Amino acid sequence: MIIIPGPNSQNISKEISKLTNSELARVETKQFPDGELYVRIHSDVTGKDAVIIDTQNMQNDSIVRAILLCEALREEGVNSITLVLPYLAYARQDKKFNYGEPVSIKSLAKVYSSICDRIITINPHESHIKEFFTVPFISGNAIPKLAEHAGVKLEKPLVLSPDKGAVELAKSAAEVLNCEYDYLEKTRLSPTEIKIAPKNLDVNGKDVLIVDDIISTGGTMATAISMLIEQGARCVIAACVHPVLIGDAINKLHVGGAFEVVGTNTYPSEVSKVCVSTIIADILNKQ
Repeated sequence: MIIIPGPNSQNISKEISKLTNSELARVETKQFPDGELYVRIHSDVTGKDAVIIDTQNMQNDSIVRAILLCEALREEGVNSITLVLPYLAYARQDKKFNYGEPVSIKSLAKVYSSICDRIITINPHESHIKEFFTVPFISGNAIPKLAEHAGVKLEKPLVLSPDKGAVELAKSAAEVLNCEYDYLEKTRLSPTEIKIAPKNLDVNGKDVLIVDDIISTGGTMATAISMLIEQGARCVIAACVHPVLIGDAINKLHVGGAFEVVGTNTYPSEVSKVCVSTIIADILNKQ
């Protein structure tokens, strides 16, 4: 197996090459003045099982680069191509919300399925997107690692998800922390006032871990944190797999009362404190 690092995942590629006892390829990438991308694989890949690792935080460039790398590898006669995309761009566009819209990840799934032999990602926004791919689609779960990171700081833990749809993430973290879990429910008290609180559990005197797959603008999460503290939570840690954190999102969360904001390195950011390399390496070693 030979690891083909993309420019967004150079360190994690090195880690995974060690964990899988694989060769690390030399890959050149650059951008022409008109914006077009260029890639070149300098290592010998003929007859080898190639693993491209390039998270897609630079969404559109990352997609084009994946296509070009796959083409380069096929040209040089690799045995197989595994495309590892720790953060899968366009995964949130998983259904048609309005007339005239594409199901964007479905369209990209067709492209990926035609250029590689399997896909590996971490906590995609919706599990049903697997159905869009005609090659094996494997997803790793980074929530347990986030729970381990937060767990050393929580004395009386309680795990929450921001809504019912993400409650399985809370369950996954709670299993690591050996504690109860619940989801947050929004109740409208008046036309101008809402209440956000756990559906069934009481946070009074508890240390709360809120887990989600993505935190983007941080507004809803910040409001939830503030209300949980008002309800008696001792401290609140906000954890997500993919810390997109647009604009002043981190500041919103801190002002809302978050004790800590933590994410993984699937989406590089200043809160990316948890590494997913062992999760990906374990998947690759089992194949």
